[in-house]
Amino acid sequence: MMENSEKVKILVIDDELSMRQFLQILLKKDGYDVTTAENGEIALRKLKEENFTVILMDYNMPEAIDGIDLLNELLHTSPRSQVIVITAYASTEQAIKAIELGAVDYVSKPFNVAEIRDIVKKCVASASQMKKNEEPPKTPAAKPDTETRNMPEESGMIAQSPQMKKILELALRIAPTDSTVLITGDSGTGKEVLANFIHKNSGRGDLPWYPINCGAIPENLLESELFGHEKGSFTGAYQTKKGYFEVAGNGTLFLDEIGELGENMQVKLLRVLQERVFTRVGGTEKIPTGVRLIAATNKNLQEQIKKGKFREDLYFRLNVIELYIPPLAERRADIMPLAEMFLDQFSKKTGTNFRFSDEILDFFNRYNFPGNVRELKNIIERGTIFARDGLVSEISIEKATSSQNRQPSGGNPFEIDLSHNVDLDEILSGIEKRYIVEALKKTNYNRHDTCVLLNLTERMLRYRMSKLGIRDEKE
Repeated sequence: MMENSEKVKILVIDDELSMRQFLQILLKKDGYDVTTAENGEIALRKLKEENFTVILMDYNMPEAIDGIDLLNELLHTSPRSQVIVITAYASTEQAIKAIELGAVDYVSKPFNVAEIRDIVKKCVASASQMKKNEEPPKTPAAKPDTETRNMPEESGMIAQSPQMKKILELALRIAPTDSTVLITGDSGTGKEVLANFIHKNSGRGDLPWYPINCGAIPENLLESELFGHEKGSFTGAYQTKKGYFEVAGNGTLFLDEIGELGENMQVKLLRVLQERVFTRVGGTEKIPTGVRLIAATNKNLQEQIKKGKFREDLYFRLNVIELYIPPLAERRADIMPLAEMFLDQFSKKTGTNFRFSDEILDFFNRYNFPGNVRELKNIIERGTIFARDGLVSEISIEKATSSQNRQPSGGNPFEIDLSHNVDLDEILSGIEKRYIVEALKKTNYNRHDTCVLLNLTERMLRYRMSKLGIRDEKE
């Protein structure tokens, strides 16, 4: 949590009692001190009585103070609070306006529980880091070879296959350097885990680590997120905001989905890599940066260059060292060790001594894992739900995978089959995945048309595709 081991204080503002109660219960389980307010007037009164690290506010409440006015009042009254806007209308314009005014992020009702918990966690970490890192630390020295290194197993990296052994050997070799690294591979192969492994084994291991998904942040907001903005740089910019390049100090930035960057941001990122300085939005001061950059993509950037979608000069700046992680199906020696690691994690998490049956290896040898390591972890988790007396057998694993991949008969996507225990979350995820895949096919993988067809914002489509492991097959 925050310093002095005090509980982080969070204020929830929503006119719906059920929503206030739900968020209060959810966030209290995560160890936060949660206060609620049913309208803006009560919220502002509470803000005068105590400080809150994070504020979650409903943008659309039937009160005298509308969303814009309330947000302005909150930022004036408590400028150090991290404000998250909740909207029921999934309006991109509304969300962009809120972030331009000073909100740090937004979520749309109905929201994904994991998503809002992750956003709150990042806001708490950001608030803590900004408090501790007002001045960038001195450039760190690389760890000496004699110092104990962060072991791959402790980082979630398993290297039984020859391919992964070579990758981790190279990762350990380049970790102490300042070289920019480009990690490529399919979705779910573990690119972020490998990037964090490099960070932990570098001289920066005790310094800030910030993973940023470039595909999940709207293009017109990404510049402010990365480089920050000056007070007064645009309407509603009531305070100077530091971006990730600044708050990270001499730590590591991990830019995932780097292939999603637009042309304008590619130019700005290239300049930072060349000159090692940046300017905040609306500012003129050149701010030096000692941050190390690790990027990742599941796209073929050389093909993107040929199509004119990615700058060749930026590609060569990023691709000082490239690490390609092959699909899990091409490194089967890693499957069982990974499965054992995940099973051990779920055993510790639930307090149950889970174990695999003798025949489980045959199933893993037959299955191709299109979702790679991420899918393997999900399968193991679902398998523990169907386990009997802690035994995760081929039958429990097959039940888990069939609940995800079962095709409903009769063309009815909502046909109910309760002949055995089911995982409702997985069934709903399976339905959601099929709708998104079919919509992508129907629109010839045009994301804008897909968003219109499914009534989603592009941000939410990207998030759900990433969460469900859906690839844009046209690219």
